[in-house]
Amino acid sequence: MELDQKTADAFEAIDETQQTEYVPKKERFAFYLSAFFRDMSYSIMGMSNYFYTDILGLTGIRLAALEWVKRIWDGVNDPIVGAYFDKRAYTNEKARPFFRSTAFPIAVTLLLMFIPIRFSANDGLNMWLRVGFILLCYIPFELLHTLSGTSFMSYYNSITPNINERSGIISRSRLFSNCGSAVVGGLIPILLGFVKKDDVRSKTYVYLATAIIVSASFLLFNYLMYTRVKERTVSPPEETQTVWGIVRSMFENKVFLVMIISVAIGGLISAGNTGMWFYDYNLGSTIWLPIIGIAGFPALILASWLNPRLVKKFEKRSLVIALGVLQILFNLLHWQVGYQSKIFLAFIAFLKEIPGSLRGMLYWSMIADSVDFGEWKTGKRNDGIIYAAEGLMGKIIGAFGSTSTAIIIWYIKFQPNAPTQSPETLEGLFSVPLVIGMISTAASLIPYFFYSLDRKKHARMIEEIKARKEAAVVIEETN
Repeated sequence: MELDQKTADAFEAIDETQQTEYVPKKERFAFYLSAFFRDMSYSIMGMSNYFYTDILGLTGIRLAALEWVKRIWDGVNDPIVGAYFDKRAYTNEKARPFFRSTAFPIAVTLLLMFIPIRFSANDGLNMWLRVGFILLCYIPFELLHTLSGTSFMSYYNSITPNINERSGIISRSRLFSNCGSAVVGGLIPILLGFVKKDDVRSKTYVYLATAIIVSASFLLFNYLMYTRVKERTVSPPEETQTVWGIVRSMFENKVFLVMIISVAIGGLISAGNTGMWFYDYNLGSTIWLPIIGIAGFPALILASWLNPRLVKKFEKRSLVIALGVLQILFNLLHWQVGYQSKIFLAFIAFLKEIPGSLRGMLYWSMIADSVDFGEWKTGKRNDGIIYAAEGLMGKIIGAFGSTSTAIIIWYIKFQPNAPTQSPETLEGLFSVPLVIGMISTAASLIPYFFYSLDRKKHARMIEEIKARKEAAVVIEETN
């Protein structure tokens, strides 16, 4: 199908931008390393439920209460941080200053949350006081972590004006991000594999040592971002925006709303976070988690190589839907075959990692595209509220995940730190998350049928945004 003249002109007009590589190799590598070190903090916080349950003894209402209070705070601070990020006065730098100001407070509060202080000889009171201490550390941690995370994620869109170069950078940065998560996600199970299931003291040292490593890595992430990576696509507002105006611009961004609705639908049907217990009890040791997980690493590399090539040939929406169907089919295969063969588990881990990683890379690429759409629609480049709102939705979904974990382990009669589990519990650890995951994936694909941003429209948008900026410069020089 031939392009109409307007679209052809738009492609020709942005050809120079799309042919230019703006980011030097050393800077790209610094950005990738930053992604690696940064996502260690997300990984250890994502595994905190195991620490709360196995080390602090939190289950049932205490665990659910802790997670819901945390998520309520997340709900309050995310839009505040996003609006603050967009509302500030800035010229050629928007995100970079925050890497210097947030680094040490985040590292310190993260470490404190993994120190199991005993506050009282009364076990019941002690557990509630531990909940309070975690929240006391978590409130400033999460506020600053959101600000740091929003700053980092804005680079997906601001590191280069070349959308093809952007796609490649996002793919490789997600590869490094996943590797950073995998290091922490693998280190803890490996170390726990050498510890008896009821040896709480040794388990405590494992989590504390990992928290020290993660805190140091977070400082390194901030150093690299502050000293080695540049912002190139920054559009300062002509006048100070109101908070309501910033929030309203987000609700006018239909492309972003479709993606957030997809995340919300998928996340509400949450499979929880019981994976490490599956490896510990069903397979006999947590060491199998990283061993089998290694099988997915070649698929992750393959996905980072495939993603920028696929998006040049196919529409992102079509790719997301097709990959979601593949995820469901591979999970069905997993469910039917079972987990008796570790070779099969490694094979299925490889298969599932390909569509899973590709969908993750496409998701962040499409979020970056939605920033362009928002600027085209409203005239304001409010990337802060976009990434903060995305983070908020992820945290809300995380709350459901934590609650789902509590519900699942209650439903399957899981016993924390027990030497063994009943046959019914073992079956539940395997099948319940798989079934819920398939339903979740299918439901999350529905909103993408309403995703309207294709390559032709994106090309027109970029050209119009570029023309507006050039016109604004001419008017300013004339005045």
